[in-house]
Amino acid sequence: MPVFYYPPCRLSLLAALLAGLPAAALADATTKSEPTTFIQADEASARESDFAAASGNVVVTRENIKVESDWARYSVATDRLRAGDQITVHKDGDVLTGTQLDLELNSREGDLLDPVYQMAKGAARGDAVKLIFEGPNRYTIRNGRMTTCAPGNNDWYMHSSTLDLDYNTNLGQAWNGWLEFKGTPIFYYPWVDFTLDNSRKSGFLSPKIGYGNKNGFQLQTPYYFNIAPNYDATLTPNLMTRRGLMLGGEFRYLEPEYSGVLRLEGLNDKVEDKTRSSLLFKHTQQFTSRLRLDLNIQRTSDSEYLSDFGDRLSVTSQSNLPREGTLSYAGDAWSSFIRWQRYQTLSTATNPVEKPYDRAPQVYFTTQPQLIPGLVTTASGELTEFLHPTKTDGLRSWVYPSVAAPFNETWGFITPKVGVHATSYQLHQNSQPNTNYSRVLPITSLDTGLFFERETNLYGQDMVQTLEPRAYYLYIPYRDQSHLPVFDSSETDLSLTQLFSENQYSGQDRINDANQLTLALTSRLFEGDSGIERLSATIGQRLYFSDQRVTLSSPGRADSVRRSDWLMTVSAQLWSDLSASYAMQYNQQDSTLRRADVALTWKPGEFKLLNLRYVDNRIVNTRQASISGQWPLGNGWYTMGRYNYSLTDSRALEILGGVEYNAGCWGLRLAAQRYASSTNSYNTAFFAVLELGGFAGIGSNPLDAIRQSIPGYANTYTPSRF
Repeated sequence: MPVFYYPPCRLSLLAALLAGLPAAALADATTKSEPTTFIQADEASARESDFAAASGNVVVTRENIKVESDWARYSVATDRLRAGDQITVHKDGDVLTGTQLDLELNSREGDLLDPVYQMAKGAARGDAVKLIFEGPNRYTIRNGRMTTCAPGNNDWYMHSSTLDLDYNTNLGQAWNGWLEFKGTPIFYYPWVDFTLDNSRKSGFLSPKIGYGNKNGFQLQTPYYFNIAPNYDATLTPNLMTRRGLMLGGEFRYLEPEYSGVLRLEGLNDKVEDKTRSSLLFKHTQQFTSRLRLDLNIQRTSDSEYLSDFGDRLSVTSQSNLPREGTLSYAGDAWSSFIRWQRYQTLSTATNPVEKPYDRAPQVYFTTQPQLIPGLVTTASGELTEFLHPTKTDGLRSWVYPSVAAPFNETWGFITPKVGVHATSYQLHQNSQPNTNYSRVLPITSLDTGLFFERETNLYGQDMVQTLEPRAYYLYIPYRDQSHLPVFDSSETDLSLTQLFSENQYSGQDRINDANQLTLALTSRLFEGDSGIERLSATIGQRLYFSDQRVTLSSPGRADSVRRSDWLMTVSAQLWSDLSASYAMQYNQQDSTLRRADVALTWKPGEFKLLNLRYVDNRIVNTRQASISGQWPLGNGWYTMGRYNYSLTDSRALEILGGVEYNAGCWGLRLAAQRYASSTNSYNTAFFAVLELGGFAGIGSNPLDAIRQSIPGYANTYTPSRF
């Protein structure tokens, strides 16, 4: 008959084993504070200072480990637990099952045969021939496999002959492994190491595979260097079948006082038969809480580099690469900066680009001292040396002090303002003596607005409607500026924002003369309970009381023109899933619509999106129509795409299309993109990526291109981390 028998029983095994020991030994054991082992079983027996045995629904608990088995035997001398025939081990949310367990409880050394395991609270699972306990939080798996698919789904596995998991260092290593997808091996690796907590670690990143019409098939095998918690680097060999091998690298650093990134890449181009390269360096240095340095240096070996190797429309359309450094200082009521700025102009025969002026240097300041209560005093100014290889260049300085007296109440506001803009030039013209010019302009304005609101009911919904009229008067006398150079000025587009600005030109080389009044009316509609804005509409126009004579190069406004075009914007949240917007510029004199922009967004549910947009700009002769969106097809499949067509040029500017699949534990994206890289050329790229849970992605991921091209796109596959 067993010494202990309860059906079932729960007891402190160590307490039972120590019951027959002398008092001194018991005191010594208590001093060491040995962890207590508990056994619960249908039957249990023990021999003092020797062993304990149990059978029938056995549960052994030691600290954070619980072992369930058919039988168990514990040796006191060796602190070893043996168990079988059906075993389940629970530890920190991980569950392991097997046929035979041999484990030294204190050292956590031993093995488990035929293990089947779930880790990270079930996020990953696998099986093996043998699991070896190497010590606290250290494991070795022999001839095992792992997946993030749910039980019963064996779509993919990562195999390895040996897998080491060390949770003390959060490091895993696998040897002689391969990826099995749908029962077929698709990728082999002799050795790989990885972190167990999704933290950074040196090693190879997932390879990227793609295809483009200009470069052929591409294979990138990036290697990541985790230099320090605040320093890292990535080396990326990029093999292109048409161009050759491109080597690229990125170094990033982050300190409390400074941060930055350095990117370099280059290749010996087989198509162009020359060496080509690019450089990007950005750096921010915070010397003090007020003093800061920013560097932005970009260059390419030739003007067609971005067109050939850029991967997005916005990248390939860059025409001027900056090389600039800015030192800025922020005071209590003032700020200033000094900047050196040059450009590399990417001009080609098919896409000519005019080189802008360099600024070497540019010194700027602005201040807003509180001199008199109730008055807002502002002063800003600049001193800039403009340089150009072929045009007139020179030194320009300007200063603009102003005083405003804002009066704000709940019912509206009134803001009178007066200022003086003074400008001076010292020009260099073809080795001739310096030519000096100056310009002084007083600027006065009055900005007023009212706020009205009323409660109403619309289709049974309590609503609040507002009415917000605004009037803005501006006076600037005429000064002849035709003899002044144009360093950085251009005419801005007419917009509702520009209607309430002092100058219709950007930069400081031209300041328009003005005797004009802007009138605008805004109305909004809000839900009374939630405050959600359902409708907003604004209409505005500028009235001219005198002719405008200051121009850049085009003729000035005709004498007969006494008002600007009408401008109107409307945005509406028609329903919770449907929104629309409309903007237009209408010329009342000749009854023509000069610009129109119509957009409609429908989002009726998760991963359901449709964007429609039409833009007609007759000022620059541009008409474009686009449609984009994503939609579920069922059974885990989704489609997405974008089509942007130029009606003016009768050609597509961008076409993007693809499908996505979410299988739960893996995802697939297939996409193709074609976009205009210049007037007569296109870039075509194909993307395909297989994402396997939180383990890896194999291929070329189009996610960045999709997000940029499809406003409102939602990622259909976000793998869980384990």
